[in-house]
Amino acid sequence: LLPEGPAQIVAPAGEYSLQTDQVDIPGTVRFSAADGYAMQLDDVRVDLPGRMVTGTGGVSGIVPAGTFSADRIEADLDARTVSLVGNARLR
Repeated sequence: LLPEGPAQIVAPAGEYSLQTDQVDIPGTVRFSAADGYAMQLDDVRVDLPGRMVTGTGGVSGIVPAGTFSADRIEADLDARTVSLVGNARLR
């Protein structure tokens, strides 16, 4: 539950590593939120200690201002920033 309303993250499966404290999610991860944000990303790694999320298999999504896509996404959960890396397109 986010301040703007409910959000949902759906993934086929994930693998947690005790050694690295990271979660690897092969395949497609879908995120949607009540405020109009949605994205689909592939091959995701969640670095729990670093509070970073990366998707290296491509990303596409919708925001209230339009659509976006890129080869890779990097999200800093503490800073609440998202970077689109490689062939970034915004419409």
